[in-house]
This record gives sequence, structure tokens and C-alpha cells, in this order.
Amino acid sequence: MNADADSPAPRHGQPTEPDYLSAGYVAQVLAELVRIPSTNPGAYESDVARRVVKYFEATPVEAKLVESLPGRHSVGATLAGRADGPRLILNGHLDTVPIDDESEWTTDPFGAEVRDGFMYGRGACDMKAGLAVQIAVAHHLAGQLDRLAGSLVLHFAAGEERAEPGTLSLLEAGYTGDFGIVTEPTDLRIAAATRGLLPLRIRLQGRSIHASRSHLGINPTWGLLWVLGALEGYRSDIEQRRHHLLGAGSCTPTVVNGGVTPNAVSDSVDLYVDRRLVPGETIEREVQEVTERILAARPAGSEVGVDVTVAYNRFEPAEIPVESSLVQRLVGSVKNVTGAPGEVYGAPFSSDVRNLVNDAGIEAVNFGPGNVAECHCADERVALSQLEGAARVIADLAADLLMAA
Repeated sequence: MNADADSPAPRHGQPTEPDYLSAGYVAQVLAELVRIPSTNPGAYESDVARRVVKYFEATPVEAKLVESLPGRHSVGATLAGRADGPRLILNGHLDTVPIDDESEWTTDPFGAEVRDGFMYGRGACDMKAGLAVQIAVAHHLAGQLDRLAGSLVLHFAAGEERAEPGTLSLLEAGYTGDFGIVTEPTDLRIAAATRGLLPLRIRLQGRSIHASRSHLGINPTWGLLWVLGALEGYRSDIEQRRHHLLGAGSCTPTVVNGGVTPNAVSDSVDLYVDRRLVPGETIEREVQEVTERILAARPAGSEVGVDVTVAYNRFEPAEIPVESSLVQRLVGSVKNVTGAPGEVYGAPFSSDVRNLVNDAGIEAVNFGPGNVAECHCADERVALSQLEGAARVIADLAADLLMAA
């Protein structure tokens, strides 16, 4: 006799209900999602969004396409409970970064190949693994609808990779709640704090002229000397600002653009800087501080103009207290599933948790399968064992929050 001897056996020919939280089921969903390109820019999200909606056909989950940007869709879904209990949001993004150099891959980026316990493919880790977990948890809870007092809300958002308003559009469409988990790759750790991203463009404006007569123009390239000096002092100062989970922020010059030909002074030079923020720092204040430091470093009499702007996608940092109800419940759920208490840490990346926490005032964290060091790269991959671990932990938390005693 086995451990399932007390369970009624299915009649001959009667299909058995799958274990939606198993690694096999979650991996099957993940493979289907990876095989649908949703690069941003590129294919974008609508094809994979429509596939997500199909997963919920013939279930109690009500799923709808939400046009977040012209011609680009997110999915909002709700599994409504029998009573007016808490609402738990599971949030993830549909888009992936593009394929940079396919020759660096040892697998088809959209092949969803499984090898040595990992699934490979663009988006396998960031973050279609999290989306597959969300789908699995929703199916698992749909089978226990009679016990569900609260509601499960699902976000499948467009545009996160470029800080576009996919999650914000879902919140504005009414897909909101009391608690939230963004299923980004955290290695099954609980990210109570998340870094922000401030991409700076520092434009040095000059006046072009033939290089043989450079003294008659204004050469902005020389300005890089004092701009980089100012940034070095700024970097040293921000490294003294310590966050209890994230440590210090960072300031990293990354790209220099300028000029059209080697024998002419350029009109302008652009320096791009990756600035990672910790909670307590704001984009507006840091832009102002960088501008003031650079202007103060400009030599007296210099005619080089300075313009500091936010270059492209931006994320404010976000955090909730380690002592909050959600964090402590997740710590308990990790222990229930794995036997070890959940580790609370600060996520070095940025995510749409900022929309849940900062814009909607929702108690939310990042928690999901995968190692962030294994995404945005060739041979992106996710461990299959973490798929089941994440699904069972989140299902355990959902039972704690949403099910009647």
C-alpha cells in the first residue's frame, strides 16, 4: 500500500487532475511561453498575451486583454473568492530584452531546450518562469474555489523592460489588491527592498569647427575631464549612504557619443551614466545634485554648455518593512515548503514592484524562481527545481491569506 491508498482511484479512462504546482506542469507552461517571442523592442507582447488568456479558458479565472500602449497588450485576470477577503496580486511582465548576438548562444533562444536540470531560452529566467508560476498557482487555487474567501489578481504586464506603463495600466484598470508578489528572479529569496534606476545623459554642448582651427570653436570633449572628475567625487559620496538591505547605490559611466569625423571639433558630446538608487534617494534630487556638481566643477570662463537629463526608462526604488505582514508570512511559507526560513534581502535590479508599492500603496515584494545573473545574457536559463519551489511557496502563502479557516 502506498501513501495515496486512502485516496479514491480514478475510474478507468477518467483523466486525473494534474498537479499544477509540479515542476513538470510549470515547465510545460514555461516552454510554451518561451517559444513565443516577446522581445522589447521587437516582437513585443501581444502574441504571448493572447496565449496567456487561453490558459484561463474554461476556468473560473476571468482574464482580459488590456491595451497598455497602442497595439500592445497586458493581461489582467481575477479569481474571485466567495467572500470579501484580502486580494493578492501576482505580477510579472510579458516582455523580454532582445537577442543581442545569437552566435553566442549554444541553444535556440526560442527553443526552450532542457539540459542538465535547466530550461534555456530568452525570457526563461526573466521572467517567463515567474509568469508560468502565476498561471500554475491560479489553476491550483481554481480547484479549491469553495474555500477561497479572498481573491487572486494576476498581472501579465507589457513593457517592464523599458519602464513602460504596463503594470500601471493594469492598476488603473482596477486590477489592484492588498498584497503583491512580483515574480521576478530572486533565487526564492524575499526582496523587501529593490533598487531604482536613474539613467543619466550628460550633454556637453560646444561649437564645431575644422580641427586645424580648433581654437576658434568650443570643444566639448575637453569637458569630459572635469565632468568625470565631478562624477568620481559624487560616486565616492553616495557610497557612504548605506541601506540596511541594499548597501550603497552606484554611479557608473557607460557610453560616450559625439562627433561625426575625426578631423572636426564636435558640436556636442553625450556621456551616459547608470545610476542605481537605494530607498531614500529620488530621481529628481539626484538629477539636481549631479547637475550642481558638474556646474561647480566647470572651469571659470568655460563656454561648454551642460545639460543633464534622464535618458530613457527610469525606476524609483521601493521597499516595505522587513517586519511587515507579507514579508513575515512569506518567510513562513518558504519554511513550510523548504524546511528553511525564507531569506530576506535587497534586490540589486529594478522592477514593477515600484508601481505596486509607490504608486498604489500596496504591500509588495519581489519573489520568484531564477538567478538574476543568468538572464539578459546568452544561454539565459532557469533551474527547473525552482519552478516548483516558487509555485508551492506562493500557493502556501495564498492559502494563508485567501482561504477561509
